[in-house]
Amino acid sequence: MTIGNALKFIKRGMTDKGLRARLNAATSVQAVEEILIEENIPFSTHDFDEAFHHQLTLCQEEEEADQLKEFRMWWTLLFQLIEPAACPSGCGGCNP
Repeated sequence: MTIGNALKFIKRGMTDKGLRARLNAATSVQAVEEILIEENIPFSTHDFDEAFHHQLTLCQEEEEADQLKEFRMWWTLLFQLIEPAACPSGCGGCNP
Protein backbone atom coordinates (compact mmCIF):
# COMPACT_ATOMS: atom_id res chain seq x y z
CA MET A 1 0.00 0.00 0.00
CA THR A 2 1.50 3.27 -1.06
CA ILE A 3 0.76 6.89 -1.68
CA GLY A 4 1.88 6.22 -5.25
CA ASN A 5 -0.96 3.75 -5.69
CA ALA A 6 -3.41 6.28 -4.29
CA LEU A 7 -2.12 8.88 -6.78
CA LYS A 8 -2.58 6.39 -9.62
CA PHE A 9 -6.09 5.65 -8.38
CA ILE A 10 -7.06 9.32 -8.20
CA LYS A 11 -5.75 10.08 -11.68
CA ARG A 12 -7.33 6.97 -13.17
CA GLY A 13 -10.52 7.11 -11.14
CA MET A 14 -11.31 10.62 -12.28
CA THR A 15 -11.49 9.45 -15.91
CA ASP A 16 -12.19 5.69 -15.80
CA LYS A 17 -15.96 5.25 -15.66
CA GLY A 18 -15.61 1.47 -15.66
CA LEU A 19 -13.48 1.46 -12.53
CA ARG A 20 -15.90 3.79 -10.76
CA ALA A 21 -18.83 1.61 -11.81
CA ARG A 22 -17.13 -1.48 -10.37
CA LEU A 23 -16.48 0.34 -7.11
CA ASN A 24 -20.03 1.70 -7.00
CA ALA A 25 -21.32 -1.87 -7.32
CA ALA A 26 -19.25 -3.07 -4.35
CA THR A 27 -21.33 -4.10 -1.36
CA SER A 28 -18.61 -4.06 1.30
CA VAL A 29 -15.31 -2.43 2.19
CA GLN A 30 -13.67 -5.80 1.56
CA ALA A 31 -15.10 -5.84 -1.98
CA VAL A 32 -13.66 -2.36 -2.62
CA GLU A 33 -10.27 -3.51 -1.32
CA GLU A 34 -10.41 -6.58 -3.58
CA ILE A 35 -11.14 -4.43 -6.63
CA LEU A 36 -8.20 -2.18 -5.82
CA ILE A 37 -5.95 -5.24 -5.40
CA GLU A 38 -7.18 -6.66 -8.73
CA GLU A 39 -6.34 -3.31 -10.34
CA ASN A 40 -2.90 -3.43 -8.66
CA ILE A 41 -3.50 -0.16 -6.79
CA PRO A 42 -4.16 -0.99 -3.12
CA PHE A 43 -3.78 1.88 -0.68
CA SER A 44 -4.81 2.96 2.81
CA THR A 45 -6.98 5.85 3.96
CA HIS A 46 -3.86 7.73 4.96
CA ASP A 47 -2.34 7.13 1.52
CA PHE A 48 -5.49 8.49 -0.16
CA ASP A 49 -5.52 11.60 2.02
CA GLU A 50 -1.85 12.30 1.33
CA ALA A 51 -2.31 11.74 -2.40
CA PHE A 52 -5.39 13.97 -2.47
CA HIS A 53 -3.62 16.85 -0.75
CA HIS A 54 -0.59 16.45 -3.00
CA GLN A 55 -2.77 16.54 -6.13
CA LEU A 56 -4.67 19.52 -4.78
CA THR A 57 -1.46 21.52 -4.45
CA LEU A 58 -0.71 20.82 -8.12
CA CYS A 59 -4.02 22.21 -9.36
CA GLN A 60 -3.53 25.41 -11.31
CA GLU A 61 -7.16 26.11 -12.13
CA GLU A 62 -10.09 26.37 -9.74
CA GLU A 63 -12.12 24.02 -11.95
CA GLU A 64 -9.39 21.38 -11.72
CA ALA A 65 -9.39 21.65 -7.92
CA ASP A 66 -13.18 21.43 -7.85
CA GLN A 67 -13.11 18.22 -9.93
CA LEU A 68 -10.57 16.71 -7.56
CA LYS A 69 -12.70 17.68 -4.55
CA GLU A 70 -15.78 16.15 -6.20
CA PHE A 71 -13.85 12.91 -6.73
CA ARG A 72 -12.87 12.87 -3.06
CA MET A 73 -16.50 13.47 -2.10
CA TRP A 74 -17.59 10.51 -4.27
CA TRP A 75 -14.95 8.32 -2.59
CA THR A 76 -16.17 9.33 0.89
CA LEU A 77 -19.83 8.85 0.00
CA LEU A 78 -19.09 5.42 -1.44
CA PHE A 79 -17.99 4.21 1.99
CA GLN A 80 -20.86 5.93 3.76
CA LEU A 81 -23.27 4.05 1.50
CA ILE A 82 -21.49 0.72 1.91
CA GLU A 83 -21.15 0.86 5.67
CA PRO A 84 -22.92 3.89 7.11
CA ALA A 85 -22.26 2.86 10.71
CA ALA A 86 -18.57 2.10 10.16
CA CYS A 87 -17.48 5.60 11.14
CA PRO A 88 -19.06 7.05 14.27
CA SER A 89 -18.42 10.59 13.07
CA GLY A 90 -19.93 9.88 9.65
CA CYS A 91 -16.92 11.42 7.93
CA GLY A 92 -15.86 8.24 6.13
CA GLY A 93 -12.29 8.74 7.33
CA CYS A 94 -12.23 5.48 9.25
CA ASN A 95 -12.51 3.48 6.03
CA PRO A 96 -9.78 2.53 3.57
